[in-house]
Amino acid sequence: MAGLAVDGLISNLNTSEIIEALLFSQRAPALRLTTRRDATTSKLQAVQGLNASVLGVRVAAEGLANVSNFRARNATSTNTGVATATATTAAEPGAFTLSVQQLAAAQQISSDPDNVFTDDKVALNLEGQIRVNNSTVTIRATDTLRDIASRISNAGAGVSASVLETSPGEFRLSLRSLQTGANGFSLANASTTNILEGLNLVDPGSDAIRNAITNGAASNNFNVRVLPVGQLLNLGTANVPSGTVAIANGSGSINVAIDLSTQSLEDIAAAINTAASGAGSAISAAVAEVSQGVYRLEINSGDGSAPSFTDAGNVLEALGVVRSAYTQVDQAGRDALFKVNGIDVVRSTNTVSDVITGVTFSLVSDAAPTATTTISVTSDSEAAVNAVQSFVDAYNTTKGFIQRFASFNSENQQAGVLLGDSSVLGVESVLGGLVSRSVPTLPTQSLNTLNSGAGISPGSIQVTDRAGNIAVINLTEAETVQDVLDALNHAGALKVEAAINRAGTGIDIRDKSGGSGTLSIIEVDGGTTAAEIGILGSSPDGNLRGRAVATPEFLSLGQLGISVSTDGTLLLDSTKLQNALSDNPEAVEAFFTQKNGFGEQARTAIDSLTDSLSGSLTSRATSLQETIDSYNESIKRIEDRLVMVEERLRRQFSRLEESLSQLQQQGDYLLAQLNQLGGSSGARKK
Repeated sequence: MAGLAVDGLISNLNTSEIIEALLFSQRAPALRLTTRRDATTSKLQAVQGLNASVLGVRVAAEGLANVSNFRARNATSTNTGVATATATTAAEPGAFTLSVQQLAAAQQISSDPDNVFTDDKVALNLEGQIRVNNSTVTIRATDTLRDIASRISNAGAGVSASVLETSPGEFRLSLRSLQTGANGFSLANASTTNILEGLNLVDPGSDAIRNAITNGAASNNFNVRVLPVGQLLNLGTANVPSGTVAIANGSGSINVAIDLSTQSLEDIAAAINTAASGAGSAISAAVAEVSQGVYRLEINSGDGSAPSFTDAGNVLEALGVVRSAYTQVDQAGRDALFKVNGIDVVRSTNTVSDVITGVTFSLVSDAAPTATTTISVTSDSEAAVNAVQSFVDAYNTTKGFIQRFASFNSENQQAGVLLGDSSVLGVESVLGGLVSRSVPTLPTQSLNTLNSGAGISPGSIQVTDRAGNIAVINLTEAETVQDVLDALNHAGALKVEAAINRAGTGIDIRDKSGGSGTLSIIEVDGGTTAAEIGILGSSPDGNLRGRAVATPEFLSLGQLGISVSTDGTLLLDSTKLQNALSDNPEAVEAFFTQKNGFGEQARTAIDSLTDSLSGSLTSRATSLQETIDSYNESIKRIEDRLVMVEERLRRQFSRLEESLSQLQQQGDYLLAQLNQLGGSSGARKK
């Protein structure tokens, strides 16, 4: 409506300014509320920033509670020309010698160098299937040499194939195993077509036993014994191997008709036995279960001789009983041979991680088989120092945030937006409480030192939680109090929580099963272990407080090189921390990572500030947002009312202009009438 108004055309009054002046006094409450809202918004943003900063301290506390930061290991080699090594947290500090007699190598073969291909892009007219390791590769009549290489590489068989142009216009097919090791890879014709011979990869008529057994030969392994072999090999229905094969021993041979499209391992064994029986031969066959659910066909000569085979239609080759000789072996697959502390070890790869727990070493060279390197595994304190430094940095960042937003600047006489705010007081209280915390060292103590040095008698204990779950816990291998805590806290279905008591003198156990029975701990087989650990007894309410078994000893941040400066920030003496990690790494680790250790205490304390539901900073931010919302609602109500007032005033001034216009028109009319009357009178006098 204001845009349609025309200021006093008749009255010559600036009605817009008059209306704005009238509205200004009524808008004053909204302006005051806007100022308060903006101040509250600034405070909310500061509280949210403080919350984010405190969350940074929590993240750093997570790092302090992470055991891996205190169990980092470093592995070094005195002769990296022989081998290098890395270590995980599972490795134990120590050293061992290593020498390499032979590096593992990947098998590599190629097509006949004396019978090369002259065109790598022409169809080879080979059609059928081949087996590459345990994968079936289908070859089409239109495939070129490069097509076939691509099919082999993409079969997921662990073999790569390439076409090499050895001379202009001369091509050879090269196959290489993707894995090292003596087993290499296997190739077999899996159709009636001799595709491998057509690719010049094997010599025709060079069948030899692939899987030799005592006085016989075996097939490859299959996971079913009663289904057709062609189905197990995914050979489809065309060109599936079939034919009459010959099996010979020292006394003669038998002929057996085999069709892999219809016959299972059991059927083939029965066919061989039937043929042998009819011929009076001692040759026999059976399906053996080599491991659970894994079967193979075994053929025995029956007379102590090594059997020989004449294949037909690639039946025995597809089964894995025989194989053809490769035309060109460029690199035989071989295992790595090396010695660890003088003990011979064989592995299929040059990267070995299963000989020394937590240690992975890479074999580099076998050029000097007698050359030895010493692999040393040591504790690496860098991760621990970094974790502590991260906590100190996060803590100091939060202190700096508080200094910026919650202090009075005497230079510009400005108060921080959070000066005196309850949220800051809560954060200051929590952070101040953290740096004064101390943690008992009991978890790291040897069980032999408990009870004034008398120790304990290792044995088993039986724990029953309030829900009736029972666990017999064997503590004969436990060495420290932490081992006992771990055993109690990870005892199968048992739902209890074991932790060091506040005094640092014993173990408290709390039931977490939610049951209504009695938490109890008893001895097993007349032992005294539970009593000597101080946890023998029962508790109807689920809180069993163990007796004192040790003199209280505590660690604090100050003992680990962390001190508080005059401005409230933390200082880290990394040398002092390094010395503590070197002198007693278990105690430092326990201080930060144990149940109710510093890391967990810090997380719990900070959660009281930042928890998304109950944290004090969260509540403060919610309260401020509600105040802002209330201000916005009040401002909107005032503005809505002023819009109506403005409309009313404009209507009133518009009516005023209309009235003045009418009066002016009436005046003009009267003046005109008077002028007319004056003119008429003058005319009569003449």
